[in-house]
Amino acid sequence: MNKFQTSESHRWFVLAIIMLGTFMAILDTTIVNVALPHMMSAFGVDRDKIEWVVTAFMLATAVTMTLMGWLANRLGFNALYLGSLFVFTAGSAVCATAWSYHSLIAARVLQAIGGGAIQPIGMAIITDLFEPHERGTALGVWGTGIMVGPAIGPTLGGYLTDWFGWRTIFSVNVPVGIFTIIFGLLIMKKRSVTKQEKEPLDIRGFIFLSMTLIAGLLALSNGQEKGWTSNYVLTCSVVTVVGLIYFIIFETAANYPILDLTLFKIRNFSLSIVLSVFRATGLFGGMFLLPIFLEDLVGYTTVQAGLWMMPTAIVVAIMMPIAGRLSDKYSYRWLVTMGTAVTSVSLILYGNLDPLSGFLDIIGPQILRGIGLAFMMTPLLTAALNAVPQEKVAMASGFLNIAQRVGGSFGIAMLNTYVTNSYHIHAVRLGELLPPQSGEFHHLSLKSAFITVWQVQGLLPSDQLKTMAIYLRLIFLRAEVLAFDNGFVFAGLILVAGIPFSLMLKPYLHVRTASQ
Repeated sequence: MNKFQTSESHRWFVLAIIMLGTFMAILDTTIVNVALPHMMSAFGVDRDKIEWVVTAFMLATAVTMTLMGWLANRLGFNALYLGSLFVFTAGSAVCATAWSYHSLIAARVLQAIGGGAIQPIGMAIITDLFEPHERGTALGVWGTGIMVGPAIGPTLGGYLTDWFGWRTIFSVNVPVGIFTIIFGLLIMKKRSVTKQEKEPLDIRGFIFLSMTLIAGLLALSNGQEKGWTSNYVLTCSVVTVVGLIYFIIFETAANYPILDLTLFKIRNFSLSIVLSVFRATGLFGGMFLLPIFLEDLVGYTTVQAGLWMMPTAIVVAIMMPIAGRLSDKYSYRWLVTMGTAVTSVSLILYGNLDPLSGFLDIIGPQILRGIGLAFMMTPLLTAALNAVPQEKVAMASGFLNIAQRVGGSFGIAMLNTYVTNSYHIHAVRLGELLPPQSGEFHHLSLKSAFITVWQVQGLLPSDQLKTMAIYLRLIFLRAEVLAFDNGFVFAGLILVAGIPFSLMLKPYLHVRTASQ
């Protein structure tokens, strides 16, 4: 076991260091989005190019996570964590001083290499520091940073960008990162790495897994824009499938695999991977829709929409330590099932949302989501990490995070496509609700039908166009509202589909060894 040489009283200080670093890394996944228009103006690039500020970070993060098991064994947990913090902080500093578009992209990749390691290695350190019956509580406290970061990212990013400029969303990481590194060096003692731990890198596995992740994430993130049947998306899909097949073939024969496929024989780990995908697909997809709904249909600014997301962050901050404490005492199975059910209900309740919805209609489901999310996430992580052999914890943590990111990308892509298609269906159906006289004109276009009907009714041409414009606007607005409502319900049903898997979890309360 990779035990830190820290005294009992210092464990919670180490946890604070891990939580702060994780908060910074997770915050950076959402804080950047609101500043993209300002970056476009600063560097004179179009939207397609500036989106690589987000895409490059996403891809580099996913690739870095595949190396967690190997890096942890080579460097040790504490050295890897503090080194990752240093790389992330350095990348943030370069982002803040970027002198060109290409330097910004390169700095984002550097930032992602550090940030991609922080969360999974933080999870591994927690399992190393805390006994199995304490890990739920520790993961609950740590998980607060994970959930609060994305929730406040858009609001904080909006304020920083509006008041101090877009570069401050990166420079704010530098003093916090330096403080965390110094504090970590004082608290976290160095651990030697034995020769047995210095395993060679599985280069073939790394190449094929990276190829699979990069191609798959590119297909998911560009499918709606470029078309799911476009050559670009189809090519990425083929590369994903081929890469995955070769990865599995080589990993089964590798002496030192980058991902030990025998981990999937452990029920709680394999179920946690599946549930992480379901959770991320439904939750990320559903909550991707809410800010867009508030901005496009209600008329809020990005900062205002972000403020509406804050209740979830507050509730999660309160409930995650409680959920973690309970996961140390009670069955993972029922806690995860309850959390999944509550979270799905919170999304389904948004199925009646419209631009005139009141305060409680928006805040109520947010509070429910915070409660459900706490009980869905903390016991699930505890179940997974308590089930795997201690020497495989870093590897398992990396792939739990990969599963979440792939599931989140898939959920956003799927919900985006679903809402778009639903919008077109509702627009056509609502178009059929024209005045009765329009029935004989269904072979005409919608516009022609409107004009023909109102000519029959004797309206002047100018009045016809004004009335038609109002009517069309109402139809399209209603179609958009219905499409979003359908999307929220669909996201909730995705989570419901994961409940049978949560019921299959075993309540392990001990650490498995390699022989178990």
